Amino acid sequence: MIKYLINLIFILFLFSCNELDLNNVSNVVENSTNKIEEIIDNAKEDKKENNLSNNKQTKDNIFYYVGEPYFIEGVSYTPEENYNYSEIGLSSFYGKELHNIKTVNNDYNKVTELLGRHKTLPIPSMVKVTNLDNGLSINVKIIDRHDDNAVIIQVSRKVAQLLGFYKSKLATVKVEILSDASKQWKSVANSLNEENFDETISSAPTDIVSIEEIDEITETKGETNTIIEEPIELKSEKITDFKLYLRVIGFENYESIRSVLDNYDNNLKYTSEKNNSKYDVIIGPLENTEANNLVSYFISKGYKETEILIQ
Repeated sequence: MIKYLINLIFILFLFSCNELDLNNVSNVVENSTNKIEEIIDNAKEDKKENNLSNNKQTKDNIFYYVGEPYFIEGVSYTPEENYNYSEIGLSSFYGKELHNIKTVNNDYNKVTELLGRHKTLPIPSMVKVTNLDNGLSINVKIIDRHDDNAVIIQVSRKVAQLLGFYKSKLATVKVEILSDASKQWKSVANSLNEENFDETISSAPTDIVSIEEIDEITETKGETNTIIEEPIELKSEKITDFKLYLRVIGFENYESIRSVLDNYDNNLKYTSEKNNSKYDVIIGPLENTEANNLVSYFISKGYKETEILIQ
C-alpha cells in the first residue's frame, strides 16, 4: 500500500515536470520507497521491544519486581536483591480482607497458601520463617509488599496457623532468604514475559509409559470433589529462651527520652546509651504486642529508626 501511494505521487509529479529524466524519477521513487519501508519496520521493532520491556504495564502476566525506594509513614525502605538477607523482628498475618486481591506484580494474595508480604525483598522470592516463640519454621513465598512499619513480614492466615500464632496475632520471627529457590522464582517470573512464551512446539518422542487408573480418586463415603494438597514441610527448630527488647535511635538528650517515654507509660523499663552525638534507648523486656505498639508510637513522635533485639 505504501509503495503504491509513493509511486502515484511521483507519477503525478512526473506529468507536471516534463523536463525530468524518466530514469532519475524511477530511481528516486524506488529509493524513497525503500527508505520509508525501512523506517516503518524499525518503528515496529522499537514498539515491540518497548512492549516487552514494560510488561507490568502491558500484560497481566506475573512479573519479577524489585521496585524503587519508598516511604511508609515517613520511614524509608529500599527494595533490593539481597541473597544474604536474615533478620529478626515481628510478624503479623493477613486474613480474608486480602484474599484474591492482586499483588504488585500481578499475582494474588491467598489466605490458604504459604505466602508472605515483605517491604524490601524481591517479588517473587522464597524465605524461611521461624517462629522464635515455639521453634516452628516453614518456607514461604514472598508475593507482595506490606505497609506496616512495626513488622518485618506479614504472612497468610495459613502460615500463621501452622506457625502457631493465629490466636496471638503476632510472633517474634526470624526471616532468612532461600537464595537458590529465590533465583529460580526470578527465572520463572522473567520467562513468563518472554516474547515466545505462549508458543508451543511438538513434543519430543518418548518411551511409552503406562499409568493405570490415573483418573480414579478414592473418595470417602459421602464426600465428592476431594482436594489432595501437597504435603507441607513444617519443621521444629531448637530454640532457647529469650527476652524481647526494642531499640529506638536518635534522641537528642536524656530529657527528650524521659519526656517521650513518660507520655507513653512511666513504668517502662529502659536504658540509654550514647551513639555519636545522640542517644539510643533500649526498652524491655517486652511482649510482642507491646513492642508492636511502641514502634508505632515512636514513629508518630518522629523517631523512625527502631530495631527489635532479643537477648
